[in-house]
Amino acid sequence: MKNKTTNCLNCGEQLDSNENYCPNCGQENSDKKLPLGAFLKDFFSNYLSFDTILFKTLNPFIFRPGKLTKAFNEGKRRRYINPIRLYLIFSLFYFFMISLTVPKDFIDNTLKEYINKKPVLDSVNVNVLDSAGVQQLINKVKKNDGLEKEDTLNRWATLKYWASDESLSDEEFEANLQKVGGNIKQIPTAYKRSFILNSSMFTFQAVRNLPIMMFFFLPIFAFILYLLFMKKRYYIEHLIHGLHLHAFAYFIYGLAILLLSLFSLAEEWIIFLSFIWVSIYTLFSIKRLYQNSWAKSIMKFFILGFFYFSLLVFGFLFELYISFITI
Repeated sequence: MKNKTTNCLNCGEQLDSNENYCPNCGQENSDKKLPLGAFLKDFFSNYLSFDTILFKTLNPFIFRPGKLTKAFNEGKRRRYINPIRLYLIFSLFYFFMISLTVPKDFIDNTLKEYINKKPVLDSVNVNVLDSAGVQQLINKVKKNDGLEKEDTLNRWATLKYWASDESLSDEEFEANLQKVGGNIKQIPTAYKRSFILNSSMFTFQAVRNLPIMMFFFLPIFAFILYLLFMKKRYYIEHLIHGLHLHAFAYFIYGLAILLLSLFSLAEEWIIFLSFIWVSIYTLFSIKRLYQNSWAKSIMKFFILGFFYFSLLVFGFLFELYISFITI
């Protein structure tokens, strides 16, 4: 027999001796002494319960587009994983895979490896550059209308050297940028110098900000769905649909990144097939959920894709700009 308390240990609600659970918060009425057996029982009960509901959710989530959203909107909300939790699970999986495949020092490592493997100017490398090498590079740039890939990498190494040279003022750095070309006058010199010096941190910052950007785009995606299918449906229903569709996209693209990192596969084909799968899944989900004809479903699918993709491009560029000014 369990020892009961006169006050709930969780919320402090006053309890009667015959109450087994707190009427305020629902916690079981027992003293704070918890035997090992009870602790293990609670743990495995919660774990197995989540494991069971996850197993029940995965089949319709992967193979029956729109079913989870339809079930949730019909009030069947304990049968499958909550849409927000499902979104968080697979967004964490996706962005974790991205963080593994895009290391913090990706740009600098690529630069060093390529230049060391196939140098164009012997006097130019990532860390050391004498004045003769700089002048040779400038002359080479002036002589040619364009630069080959190797020359571009060497120019980048030169810029990194100038950016790290504390003896150069911002005005002198700006003048050097104009000598080798590619200078963007609309961007303040301090930002350009910081970006060149911390190029690897820019990649890391951009990857870190990407989940935040996508989270803020979810309501926009739902609003586009609302405009396309507003008849007899509330905005929240479209938001639930957006959560499920984004969770599926994260699952497929995360799986594609995992396959590419583990096996030597044709990268272009994996990316293409992943995109096709996500697109077909979205189309079938729209057809199942909104019950339009195939012609209307396909037309609205392309309208949704056009506007959302356009907004994503704008958002991604804005996210890169924010990452650029905050490195």
